Amino acid sequence: MRALARLGRELLTAEGRSVSDALVERIAKTLEAAALDTGSRFLLRAGVLSEELEPPGFEALAGLTPPPKARAPGARAGAEGDETAPARRAVQAAREEVRERARETTEAEREAKRAESAAASARRRASRAQKRQEASEQALAEAEAALRKARRRR
Repeated sequence: MRALARLGRELLTAEGRSVSDALVERIAKTLEAAALDTGSRFLLRAGVLSEELEPPGFEALAGLTPPPKARAPGARAGAEGDETAPARRAVQAAREEVRERARETTEAEREAKRAESAAASARRRASRAQKRQEASEQALAEAEAALRKARRRR
């Protein structure tokens, strides 16, 4: 992470931007946070990460469950209950939603780039056609002038 943060410093410096140690530290923290969160990782990879990230704390362990305890004989199953299960399921569903939206974003960005490339190609073809049209119009004007001159000599 530190090597990537240093690379970030070098890139910003090469662009003529001022770079402080605090900024490099924020870059490193964002990279670390993205490495630990799948949804953020997709956003970073797609180049659409829009804000700094903080590395997760203990909430990163929310989806983990300890191994089940051995119950005493005669103990009722589910007596204690798992109050966090609905919240963990909601967090997992939200993470899946973020990953899906990140995939959609990545695909939409790719599609936009393809469309931009096709538009640029069409503009180049139109420019070449415009130049050929202008050359043809020039040739027509010269031919008409030559015709008029030939008619006057008769």
